Amino acid sequence: MRDEKTKEEVISFWDHHFHNLEAMAKAKSDIVLDTSLDECLQILGDSCEEVLDIACGNGLALIETRLIGGKIKRGLGFDSSKNAIEYANKIVTMSKIDNLRFEVGDESFLSKISDNSFDGIFCSNFLDVIPDSLTRRIIEEIKRIIRPNGLLLLKFNFYLTDDLIARLKMDLITPNCYAMNGVFRANNKTTEQWLSLFKGFQVVKQAGFQRVPGLPEDRLLLLKKGAK
Repeated sequence: MRDEKTKEEVISFWDHHFHNLEAMAKAKSDIVLDTSLDECLQILGDSCEEVLDIACGNGLALIETRLIGGKIKRGLGFDSSKNAIEYANKIVTMSKIDNLRFEVGDESFLSKISDNSFDGIFCSNFLDVIPDSLTRRIIEEIKRIIRPNGLLLLKFNFYLTDDLIARLKMDLITPNCYAMNGVFRANNKTTEQWLSLFKGFQVVKQAGFQRVPGLPEDRLLLLKKGAK
């Protein structure tokens, strides 16, 4: 029951975050490839025909991947925030981008997807902001859905040291899991701990991404599933 309450709180937090965003048309010419995240999205878009974006937020990452990638034939993003999905679909319509679809859904959305359905999956700052039991269930679904030799791009928040936990005024709620202002915000694992949950995947690229000025870089992991 506690995990369900935590999930509801997190959904409410992000739905409010995406409230009243003003959609604007996007074009390839608008995109500047100047970060490690852009580089990884381009690899995904140039290597994969079918890409799934888990907890896609406002959809901008998948939209960018579609615009800069030369191979994508189908893209699907889902998120539990209705406001975020509404925003993403508005951009797709305004930009006249084909073969992209965004839907409202929580982790149960994954159970509707067949085995080996996608050769590319993107999951950004999601697995590390939900309770660990839910994280591990989603990881098993990812392993089921992604095809052999498929690419998996993961982005995690920076690792929380004791100093950062104190600086950000975070509260420990369960082992290695923290809340801010009463909202679950961190399933705190080292990069090595995250990688240990993806046995059968090899690291293609590992990099950092400066998301919040004055704080450590987020962590980017581009993984490739084994052939078997």
